[in-house]
Amino acid sequence: MQTDGERRVELWIRPIRDGFGEEHQALIVRLERLTDGGFVDDVCVRTWGRNVDVESDLAPTKRDAVVRERLAECRHWARTEGVALPTLDERATVGSGRMGPEHDAVVLPRTLGIVFRGDEIEAVFPHERADGARTFADWVETAESFLGIDHEHVEV
Repeated sequence: MQTDGERRVELWIRPIRDGFGEEHQALIVRLERLTDGGFVDDVCVRTWGRNVDVESDLAPTKRDAVVRERLAECRHWARTEGVALPTLDERATVGSGRMGPEHDAVVLPRTLGIVFRGDEIEAVFPHERADGARTFADWVETAESFLGIDHEHVEV
């Protein structure tokens, strides 16, 4: 893995009701260690809901607009790289009654990791290539190995 240029990470998560959940806490600690080790310059943890309307002409909320933009950027990266983003393929019909008009939405994954090099996306996780799937945890583990960090021991 190269370490030249600014590298930043966005971790998008769908938290459980009472907080991040143990799997997210451990991942955040591991990302902080990558920052401390100089492999990553910045980490931003962002939350999103269960789904986002990406097809309606209705004006999105500010948050939905950011999510829509990021999903479009991730899909563009996937097309350019020739990879699949299966966690972004699930669709649902939502809204009716108090929830507003019925519309199609993308069901957002519990975890999505985006690695940027400068302003460009370097990688999106999880993704699938012809030779197999790669998760965000795989990327973090590879980076930890590069820095000589013990990935087996994480204190939350």
